[in-house]
Amino acid sequence: MATYTLTGNDVVIINDQPVTDFADNTIGTLDVPNNLFEMSTGKNGATIFALSEQGNNATLTLRILMSSNDDKRFNGMIPNSKNFASTHVCNGSVVKQVGDGYGNISFNTYLLQGGMIQKKPNVTVDVAGETDQAVVEYVFAFASAERAIV
Repeated sequence: MATYTLTGNDVVIINDQPVTDFADNTIGTLDVPNNLFEMSTGKNGATIFALSEQGNNATLTLRILMSSNDDKRFNGMIPNSKNFASTHVCNGSVVKQVGDGYGNISFNTYLLQGGMIQKKPNVTVDVAGETDQAVVEYVFAFASAERAIV
């Protein structure tokens, strides 16, 4: 029997509120860049495996419509550099609905904890009709990204 994968109706949630004001094309990317462990092999094949807590870190990049409700909400979440210690961390989730072509749906879910907006969004000024000038990109860094498939 052939195997099919159908995707759609993905959901991104930040601080218990769905994100809805997405731009065009790729609207979000979750990157988990670090290894879960490091390994070193020595003489006679003796091997050390060491857990790397950085393997839980993740970066979520979202493309949001400029001046939208989500843009205003996220702008208010940018850490205050004058009093960084008072910054509130956020939580979130990314849920991809995946169908098998036979009516069954699974949910590929990342639960995100301990996040902050890592940098202020850039802006583009353009006179040639470039549509990205109406888009802001927010980069969230999270301490933990746990994946579950249900």
